[in-house]
Amino acid sequence: MLPTGGAERSRNNASPFLFQRTSTIAYGADPRFSYCLFVPPEIRKICVYAHGTYRDAAFFRDQLTGFAVSNNVLLVCPLFPAGLIDPWDVENYKLLRYHGLRFDLILLGMLDEISQRYAVPRQRFMLGGFSGGAQFAHRFAYFHAERLSALSLAAPGRVTLLDETLDWWSGLRDAEGLFGRAIDIPALRALPIQLLVGANDDDDITIAEDDPGWAPGANLAGATRRERLDSLYRQYRRIGCEASLEVIANCGHEWTPLREATIRFLEASSLAAK
Repeated sequence: MLPTGGAERSRNNASPFLFQRTSTIAYGADPRFSYCLFVPPEIRKICVYAHGTYRDAAFFRDQLTGFAVSNNVLLVCPLFPAGLIDPWDVENYKLLRYHGLRFDLILLGMLDEISQRYAVPRQRFMLGGFSGGAQFAHRFAYFHAERLSALSLAAPGRVTLLDETLDWWSGLRDAEGLFGRAIDIPALRALPIQLLVGANDDDDITIAEDDPGWAPGANLAGATRRERLDSLYRQYRRIGCEASLEVIANCGHEWTPLREATIRFLEASSLAAK
């Protein structure tokens, strides 16, 4: 069990809005970014869940609160706003790098800040995300797998393949130079990975070459989210990752039908990490 004495002492002089279902809190190192939390009375684990393009961080926090309560999990839902630098941009965080910003490092900084505030030792954490959040999450795992205890990916639109013949973001050829870190394949292999997608999440999302987000090899994983997640799953299994793929019936590109499977995986991972 993680010590919570510091957090308990803080309760005596801190607003109740900073405990249990919190307000949205500015990230001290860069207040353009923020997060909302669920802080249980006793903290045993940490789980981060990343929003999609709509930036509905509080929705995911509220949907996962029951899981957090039952498992003594400190739940962290970061908010990466649209319109940073480019007022029309909605993609920024998904590829980790954007105009000099490193969203993987921003998340790690948030966790350091949260750990200090709530007296939680730095530890491995569960990470999940839906749609754009799953794009962020699987790319984060490539560079920080050693920090993770479980990874849940729900319906990412654009995936980065474990392909050393393609440049970032469709592949990994130049990734070490861009991020200053090599991908730790043994750590990735040791990570329980869940891949989720709706059976009807089959819209054609082929990326045109004149799309600002296009990269060579952008469509090699497939034309739909189902195809792309299946390509990612097969690559993970090929290198020996502990990955599972679940296709949810009667579900399109929506998270609510994926909620039960997400919680089941996170609960199993939380128990396994005890």
